Amino acid sequence: MLITPRHPDLLLSRDLAALGLDDARLRVACRRGDLVRVRRGAYVEAGRWAALGIEGRYRLTVVAAAASCRTRVLVSHVSAAVLHGLPLVGAPPRRVHVLVPPAGGSRQEHGFVKHARDDHERPDALDVEGVHVTPLDATIVDVCLTEPFVRAVVMTDHALHQGAVTPESLATEFARRGTRRGSKKVAAVLEFATPLADRPLESISRVGFRLLGLPDPVLQHPLFDETGRRVAIVDNWWPGFGVVGESDGRVKYTDPEMMAGRTTAQVVMDEKDREDDIRALPEVRGFARWGWDVALDVRRLGPVLARAGVVPLGPTGRATSSSTVENDRPGSTKSPVPAPGGPAR
Repeated sequence: MLITPRHPDLLLSRDLAALGLDDARLRVACRRGDLVRVRRGAYVEAGRWAALGIEGRYRLTVVAAAASCRTRVLVSHVSAAVLHGLPLVGAPPRRVHVLVPPAGGSRQEHGFVKHARDDHERPDALDVEGVHVTPLDATIVDVCLTEPFVRAVVMTDHALHQGAVTPESLATEFARRGTRRGSKKVAAVLEFATPLADRPLESISRVGFRLLGLPDPVLQHPLFDETGRRVAIVDNWWPGFGVVGESDGRVKYTDPEMMAGRTTAQVVMDEKDREDDIRALPEVRGFARWGWDVALDVRRLGPVLARAGVVPLGPTGRATSSSTVENDRPGSTKSPVPAPGGPAR
């Protein structure tokens, strides 16, 4: 089967046409279930498509959209973020975001969301997988301006953790645009984002803490026993409560790199032993552990933390009772966090 050089997984109908072959065979292959139509004129083998997660499918969709255009497009916003390797949490966009000259106007058509931007405001393009994309700093600022807060935090945390951007470089990129429009949205993300959250689940959990009115924890905190031996580095530590919080996705028990040659049973036992060692430390008075399903709904996250001893602080700075968290929280506290868009990290 002919494979387009633009991407090893993509098959473009126009590549077949250039060789004098009939693209009707592609439609037949789709009906048989051998191929999946990614978008008009772009296909992928069904087995490969099935093996991709939601994030990977959207990434391929973006590449397919750019490859099927007869002119170069500049992919931007959340579409560029995915090509840059930033984690996509939540349902993927239905369209591909691109920058266009102002004459074209901002609009949605033909599977694209077109954002009008003057030439002098358009950043220099980078090449990622044969696609023109906006640079990472510009991409993240666009994400902060247009995406929900939690998605912007997840992507910004990831880029900061990788050392690919800094808060200063992002602030400089926004200032370069010479407008105050959206400044509060960008500032809110930059003030909240941190390089210490190394997984999307940790970022989403942090947003949940804020929604619950909980004090911010110390992130990636080392704990030592009386001999000075480091027992663990924990995801979240609330020193005022003496509580450890660990956000665990399935990846810890399924990713070969994190498992380091251990079986799933061994990983579970190692985690139990680690938790026992943490709980035995004199400064630790409570321990909470949660996964994606709890982090995505603060109505569940709040009670988990309250049972461990982490509760909102009242006006005087003193902890409220756990019943306040579990019973007095209004019904509208369902987190505005989208469902995870792929395998849990």
